[in-house]
Amino acid sequence: MTLETTTPNPYQAGDASIAAPRTRATRWMIWAGAVALLLAVLCLIATVLGMTWSFDAIATSSTTPKPSDLASGISYPLIPSVAAVPLALVGIVLLILGFVRRRPIAET
Repeated sequence: MTLETTTPNPYQAGDASIAAPRTRATRWMIWAGAVALLLAVLCLIATVLGMTWSFDAIATSSTTPKPSDLASGISYPLIPSVAAVPLALVGIVLLILGFVRRRPIAET
């Protein structure tokens, strides 16, 4: 007497009604995660550009800059990098969840 498993494998080619279609939630998670990561990268680029402009303003100053000028010039460009960290974390989590929850598309 043999025991046969009757659980269908949705990743195996065959009956198209077995495979569940992608849901809107998974597509939303993948796109939102990609957008969040893109925004995080743009925040980091803004930080680099702001730091470059700050140092350039200090380097081309005709007078000797005060340390407070240097500190204030550097502190403002760091704000986008603070915003980039949560954006990147949310983006990574959404991408992982979107790809893990993704199901194969049924062939019609």
